[in-house]
Amino acid sequence: MMLLLGLVDILASFLLLSRIFGVNVPLGAVIAIPLALFFKTFMFGFDTMASSIDFIAALFIILTIFLTLPWWLLLIPALFIFIKGIMSFIHL
Repeated sequence: MMLLLGLVDILASFLLLSRIFGVNVPLGAVIAIPLALFFKTFMFGFDTMASSIDFIAALFIILTIFLTLPWWLLLIPALFIFIKGIMSFIHL
């Protein structure tokens, strides 16, 4: 289960990085990954910092559908969620 949750985190970080570098990603992925992050957030609650990082990253992904955000504003949550995803793999 931790591997799947970590994979969602890593995919979300790649999605944020793709928005920084202007890579086109299918709209289904842009909608499905934030939904998975919201699900993770509400499944574990806001009691941990990791859930807050998931929520913020999901918000930024959804905002990039409608707005063009500065690259540095997307890089920060992308790095945090990538580290969180890698730690999910190491935690095994």
